[in-house]
Amino acid sequence: MRHDQGTGTDPYWSAAGFSQLDWQAKAERFLNDAPTWVLLAVAGAVLITLLIAAFVTLSRSSKQKAERDKHHREAVASAREKDQPLPPKPLHMDPKPLIGGIAVSLNGLWGFAQDTVGLSFFFAVGFVSMFDILEMRLFSEMYRMADADPRRRWTRQLKLMRATAWGFVFASAAANVVHAPNVWAAPFLAAMPIGAAWVIYVPLQSALGGAEEDESTKRPEGTKPGPFRLASLLWRRLWAWGFRKAGLDVNDRADDMVRRARARDAADASYELRKALLEKRELMETVGTAVVPRARGKVSPEQKRLITLNKDLETKIRPKAQAALELADTQDPEQGLQLMQRMAWLTRADDVAMLDYGPDSTAMELLEELNIAANADFVKSRKRAQDADQKAAEAQEIRSNAEKAIKEAAEKLAAVEQVLEETRKQAEEAQKNAAADREAEEKSLRALREERARLESSDATAAQLYQKTADELDGLRGQLAGLDAERGKLRTAYSEVQRQAQEANEKALRLEGEQRELTVRLENLQLERARFETEATNAIKEAAEARNETEEARRELVRLQGQLIALEKVQQAVPARPSASPRVQANVDEDQKETREQIQEVLDSLTPEQRELSQRELAALIEPHVPVKADSIRRHLRAIARENQPDVPGQRPADDKDDE
Repeated sequence: MRHDQGTGTDPYWSAAGFSQLDWQAKAERFLNDAPTWVLLAVAGAVLITLLIAAFVTLSRSSKQKAERDKHHREAVASAREKDQPLPPKPLHMDPKPLIGGIAVSLNGLWGFAQDTVGLSFFFAVGFVSMFDILEMRLFSEMYRMADADPRRRWTRQLKLMRATAWGFVFASAAANVVHAPNVWAAPFLAAMPIGAAWVIYVPLQSALGGAEEDESTKRPEGTKPGPFRLASLLWRRLWAWGFRKAGLDVNDRADDMVRRARARDAADASYELRKALLEKRELMETVGTAVVPRARGKVSPEQKRLITLNKDLETKIRPKAQAALELADTQDPEQGLQLMQRMAWLTRADDVAMLDYGPDSTAMELLEELNIAANADFVKSRKRAQDADQKAAEAQEIRSNAEKAIKEAAEKLAAVEQVLEETRKQAEEAQKNAAADREAEEKSLRALREERARLESSDATAAQLYQKTADELDGLRGQLAGLDAERGKLRTAYSEVQRQAQEANEKALRLEGEQRELTVRLENLQLERARFETEATNAIKEAAEARNETEEARRELVRLQGQLIALEKVQQAVPARPSASPRVQANVDEDQKETREQIQEVLDSLTPEQRELSQRELAALIEPHVPVKADSIRRHLRAIARENQPDVPGQRPADDKDDE
């Protein structure tokens, strides 16, 4: 039988029929017709296979982790032996979060693909693979690339992969929300892929440490305009507008933001108190010079306003300013600068609005007066330099004390060594004396033996011999006891001297360590002081350069205005009708004459082809040879052209068309 494959009307060839009839129906029919023991055997086989696969996977993962740890320990030991920086710990993605969160997310995606999108079995597999499976692949690649990079930083490729992976995670969460059976289950199903991805991402973030790529390798901002760039700039502009409206600084921390807000509140309350006091002074002057009305019970409006103002000052305005100043922490120099800066802006706003911005304007002087915090960095640097000087003086004092203590310890050590040497000499002398006494005793014993032999030979009685020998032995025992006591005293003195010498050595080593530590601290303080002094000097130089540039700009503006006035006088001196004079001499000052002569000399030195150029191009050629700008050169060229055109005074040259 032949079926029409193009129409898709036959259930066998249609996608829905192929997915539902051939697979689901057959699977249900097989499950219903199969015996129970077959199903139990298949389920047991599948369960055993899964357990074996899990065991093999876990054992392989444990073995790989043990090998990585062993390799890392060997690398750390080698680096310590060679006195090199320790290598970073290897990164490895933990697959355990995938068992819970990603599995639940896969179930939600599968239901979304089949129920909501209406995809068939094979297309649903591809749909699910494009989200959770692909994001797991991206995270594993991020771990591999981060582990291969020894610098452990966020490169451009890692940032792109991170953004892509989190985009897939949020898309998967949105699909889980759509497929949720009710409103209460939606947030929990959405949290499953996000929580699993976050648990996988946290070790990577902590390993990389938030380090960014070098500025030299970054793509310059604004080089590739496009819709995403436009949306990003509009988003930043919107937030910048919000911060500006709220009066916040994006670089402030939370505590700095609160402190700045308190300083602004104190300045605003002080300004309100200032306005009230000024109004009170004016009202008191008005009431004091006003004529007192004759009718009783009549009070002028000024007096009413003065009474109300005094009441507000005592109950509202002054207490509010006092409380705001108390909370502003004005004892801090930075807080005081913030307060004074805002007060200057509030009180001098009228001066800024009514300022004349002409050539002789005092705008720069007013700007310097308003810029109270211009020298804040210099004040901070000077304060830090003073603190560094104080710390350096303290360190120098500690160092001198340490050197003095080391010197005293060295003197004590020398004295102890001298005493030890004397004791050693005395011990040697005592040993020599003991040796001499021992020799004398041996000689006495030999003499006694000889005397005994002589007595025995002379038939002396045994009692006499025994008594004499006993007396001599008692005397020798007493001498030996005295020598032993003297030897014990010498040994005790020698041990005491050795203990004192050891304590002196330990104290000297401790003082040397403290001296080295103080030396390093003193060097660091000196370096910090030099850096602060350099910053202060640079700030002073920058301020001086800014003032010089402002003065030069003002002089240039005055000079250009003078030239403009002279040019207007020249144009006014030209008559409305042609006169009999062949030329019109311009009324200019000496500087303009010299400048025009220089321009005329440079113009004469040009070739005829160059003279045919427009005035703008001629001004560009002449500008490097004269000390004026291109606009002044073009005005001089027009004046020279008018002078060189006979019987046509005041006519605009034809080359002026190029300037338009």
